[in-house]
Amino acid sequence: MQIQDLKRVNELWLDIYPYLVSQVMELYGRDEGTMLELGPFAGGISIELARKYPRFDITIADERPEMLASFEAQIRRAGFENRITTRLSDLDKLFFTDGSFDLVVLRGAFFFLPGKPRLLEEVYRVLKTGGTAFVGGGYGRQATPEAIEAIADESRILNDRLGRQRLSIETLGDLVEKAGLASNTRIWEEGGVWLVIKR
Repeated sequence: MQIQDLKRVNELWLDIYPYLVSQVMELYGRDEGTMLELGPFAGGISIELARKYPRFDITIADERPEMLASFEAQIRRAGFENRITTRLSDLDKLFFTDGSFDLVVLRGAFFFLPGKPRLLEEVYRVLKTGGTAFVGGGYGRQATPEAIEAIADESRILNDRLGRQRLSIETLGDLVEKAGLASNTRIWEEGGVWLVIKR
């Protein structure tokens, strides 16, 4: 993945993050907790969540040092250095101990989910009892047509260049089954496609 393209996608989606945070928080159902945002498309949701929900303790993790540097610059610009931390971590073997987070978000997951066979298990492992994870992608169900139209074409080009994979619902179901999480996961198709994992 090209770092410049990743940074551009994350910047392009600035007006979409509020819709995604609304969707996540609707299902999460609390206004506090420990939150982990994973992957190279992270940052935007964490910053928006920190802005709206001051009682969250937030960590962003990715396996690319260059992306962590980019996230850290975004965090500083937003003034959340004391609220959001970053951590270098392999996505298929997360650095964190069992039961560390109330909320885990992985946007853009379908770029690499098939190539990271332990990713879903790891997301589940780091969830606290009663926690929720959102793994997937989309604009969020409340995103306006105008907000989507403003970024759709460029986003599509960049995502294709970055190697986006289009996974069928059946394939996602198979990945969930292989991870042993069928009874803990539902596939939510509003505002994109998300695996909602409960512990």
